[in-house]
Amino acid sequence: MINGYTREKAMDMAYRIGFEGEANRFDCAQEVFHAVSSVLGIKNHMIFRCLSPLEAGGADTTYGSCGAFSGALVVFGYYFGRTYELWQQGKTSTKSSILGQKLYKRFEEKYGTIICREIHKKIFGTTFNLMDDKNLGLDMQELDRFNAMGAHVDKCPHVVGLSAAWTVDILWDEIPKDIDVSEIKGYDENKDF
Repeated sequence: MINGYTREKAMDMAYRIGFEGEANRFDCAQEVFHAVSSVLGIKNHMIFRCLSPLEAGGADTTYGSCGAFSGALVVFGYYFGRTYELWQQGKTSTKSSILGQKLYKRFEEKYGTIICREIHKKIFGTTFNLMDDKNLGLDMQELDRFNAMGAHVDKCPHVVGLSAAWTVDILWDEIPKDIDVSEIKGYDENKDF
């Protein structure tokens, strides 16, 4: 158990928190991080803030990676990313990337891609260009079309919920069960947790 949850309960909680968050507050990358963080008992306001521009394929363009995928990668990096010390020594650390590859495989199986606009094509039957290419900012007509098709009713919330649940599932066998994981400040491959 982690923080009193079984694996199944933790995945269910992550799904529900992610779904509800995306439906009510938007920003897929932040919502995945928040959902997983809520279940695991971690909070990092700076990381949460930094996730903001990763929504909707990065900078609301829909052309990059799905924010629900990107937000999960940040969670993997939080626990197992390369530290400054390893970076300074020129050493690599691939554990967070390997965990990310496991998530990538799940996105590929479900949606055939991790690209935001291609996931939109799969779940909406069309793509969206949310960026106002001429003036920069959001294309409000396109955003209205996106929302009218259920973007924040069930479509994107489901993607966020699944990503959060999958992230918890992938992390489950990697993080310790005998300590308060909220106290983990980050992985150091030179030390055990």
